[in-house]
Amino acid sequence: MDYTAQRNPLSIIELLYDGCQEQSVDLDISLPDYCPDIQKILKCQVYPRILDRTLAGDHIEVSGTYTVKILYLDAVNGTIRCCESGSPFSCVIPMKKNIERGKIKAFARVEYINCRAASSRRLDVHGSFSICVKVYGSADCEAVCSIVGDDIEQRTLEIPFSRMSAFCVQNFHVEEVLELPGTKPEAETLLHSSAVVNMQDYKVIQNKLMVKGDVTLHLLYASPSEEYSLETMEYAIPFTQMLDCDGISEEDRSDVRLSVIGTDVQIKNDYSGGKVFFDAQIRLCADITAYQNKQTTIVSDAYSRSYEMALEYQQKNAEELTEIFGDSMMKKVSFPMEQEVSKVIDVWSELCSVSPSKEENGLILEGKFSICMLAFCSDGKPFYFERLADFQYKRPFAGDGELRCDVDASIAGLSYRITGNELEIKAEISVSGSVFSRRSCRMVEAAHADETKPRERDRSAALILYYAEAGEALWDIARLYCTSMEAIQRENGLECEKMDSKGMLLIPMQAN
Repeated sequence: MDYTAQRNPLSIIELLYDGCQEQSVDLDISLPDYCPDIQKILKCQVYPRILDRTLAGDHIEVSGTYTVKILYLDAVNGTIRCCESGSPFSCVIPMKKNIERGKIKAFARVEYINCRAASSRRLDVHGSFSICVKVYGSADCEAVCSIVGDDIEQRTLEIPFSRMSAFCVQNFHVEEVLELPGTKPEAETLLHSSAVVNMQDYKVIQNKLMVKGDVTLHLLYASPSEEYSLETMEYAIPFTQMLDCDGISEEDRSDVRLSVIGTDVQIKNDYSGGKVFFDAQIRLCADITAYQNKQTTIVSDAYSRSYEMALEYQQKNAEELTEIFGDSMMKKVSFPMEQEVSKVIDVWSELCSVSPSKEENGLILEGKFSICMLAFCSDGKPFYFERLADFQYKRPFAGDGELRCDVDASIAGLSYRITGNELEIKAEISVSGSVFSRRSCRMVEAAHADETKPRERDRSAALILYYAEAGEALWDIARLYCTSMEAIQRENGLECEKMDSKGMLLIPMQAN
């Protein structure tokens, strides 16, 4: 006979897809008329931007743009110049099955870039970058919480789990016209721009999320003076943005991440023709996931006191969100300089990656970040310097079971000092993440009793003496004698489920 199973809802967070697809970069760039001839290439880099990602049945569609920027010395005065070119891209990433709804986490990773001056006016650029995508889904299912039957003994567990109640990815712009202070010379050309976003606060309001923060915009520009001086400027641009996120509520635990996916800065004239304004447009991406922490009861094992019984099981990985964190750390590194530095023009970072792992006492975040520097050497000639640095950050983690951590890192600030022939860097690294405790659970899915095979029970005595070994489980002893674990505990005044040491037990043969 089949027993009736009562069920409770259970939600499982699943990684549905994890993969990368490479995109080639092949450009033949001719310098525009206003750019002087090339003497020497200092730096060439590709900057991909993901602007849209969509689940479409059995594939993922990702689109965006990439920009190639080249810093070089001109052939006339040996000054630093910049030229750039770009192109849109799109890719289709196939998956093994249809996915109707899922959270897409996508990022671009530069693989390599080569740049060669084919002539004083033409650049040949080849390289590639990868579009890496992870798709998470929240699968709603049911778990057996109780088996109905007078002769059934069942073992239950309370399982905490988290459900993705809402998720969305939304791009938006922060725009501002910025003025140079009177102490700074006018701007002729922009050589480099970078931006860092800092989220200060967020608030859930009726299926929407209001985020508040600021963007720090760093600029390197050349003035139109005869000396062609190079200048840096930094601006803090505050913003408040309302974002749509269906299903989110104030009771949820929300993981909100903001990132810069592109900067567009143009030099503007004032009413008299002076180039003292920057028209800045910073493109930001908001990645929002809301979770509800819940708990359910599952039947992990069962037996019949009357008949031989067969059980069907299913294995599920239940994940519980234990923490959402946002921290910052300071990292100091030093690099030997092959050339003597007379003056530093600018220092910035273009890469910051991180990966998590678990140790006995907590969570370890290990990553790398880049240091990019433009400087003048002792003979007054500009040069470019770039290195990678490692960092490690530890934080406590008290969750049980296997750990899963979704973590991001970015460089919030850089300072530098030249001492002798060494470059000393002090980096402020922002790390944010959500930590899950994953538990693999074997759950009873169905129970079937064979009424033609009754279990043999010794009914000659109300109690039987049993000599138990240390560590032996009372559940297994009760199953062997067709009684209940609770009856054995009551009869022997025990609260434990396993024997601490060898000893004699009284086994009641009639379960209550």
